[in-house]
Amino acid sequence: MIYGMYLSTMGAMVQSHRHATISNNLANANTNGFKPDWSIFKEVPVENIFHPSRLDKWDEILMQTGGGTWNETTYSNLTPGPMQHTGNVFDMALHDEPHSGRTSFFTLRREGAEANNIYYSRDGHFVPDQNGILRNMAGDLVLGPEGEPINVDTPPGAIVTVREDGNIIANLPNEEGNAILGQIAIMRTADWDLMVKTGENHFIASGAVMEPYQDGVMSGYLEMSSTSAIEEMTHMIEASRMKRTCGSCPYRTNNSETPSAVSPGRRRPTPRRRGGPIE
Repeated sequence: MIYGMYLSTMGAMVQSHRHATISNNLANANTNGFKPDWSIFKEVPVENIFHPSRLDKWDEILMQTGGGTWNETTYSNLTPGPMQHTGNVFDMALHDEPHSGRTSFFTLRREGAEANNIYYSRDGHFVPDQNGILRNMAGDLVLGPEGEPINVDTPPGAIVTVREDGNIIANLPNEEGNAILGQIAIMRTADWDLMVKTGENHFIASGAVMEPYQDGVMSGYLEMSSTSAIEEMTHMIEASRMKRTCGSCPYRTNNSETPSAVSPGRRRPTPRRRGGPIE
């Protein structure tokens, strides 16, 4: 009975964690550049393998007694989301090479942070501040290839465009020609499983190899969330039902006299009421 309670409790905890992950995915279904998470589960090995110190103490029962499942890790699904046209020159989306197996990111740094304290994001909704410094909506600096902030301050009448290589070009008035204001730094990686979320739609490269890739910038577009609300709702219903099933297992294990536990050949007692037998 106790072993069954342990297994059902672990199952309920796993589904609870899965439910929380799915809830976060649904909450960000309209967040620009958001990447949904996957909860990865692993079977807990049998007792003698889980505790190597007990390998010399062979026990037939323990070698057949597993520990259920447990949440091993959480990965982010870096599949690109749909593109939405905005017409704003400082709204940018990243288009990766098809079948390249690599995902590209914008590079960001918080105000006043160390030069190597870099974050990565797929959210390209940028705006210049009062000094012309390009930032994201959280106030983080958008960086150039050398890790420098980008100043897009232009004289009145200048027309700004952004090329696919990330160069920001200002067409100056009065036939003064063009001026390069800066370049958006784009980094990409094939190590999708080593990109770790830190909150605020940011990633850090936790061991991932990042390489410069000055291409694929789409000005006037935003990448929407990769979350599929229909799929996530389906998974949430599934997780809720499995959690409820695991929660009822201790009762079923402990209650051996439930109708489902009565053998077919065992006669059930006839219910009686006050005043005599039921007609």
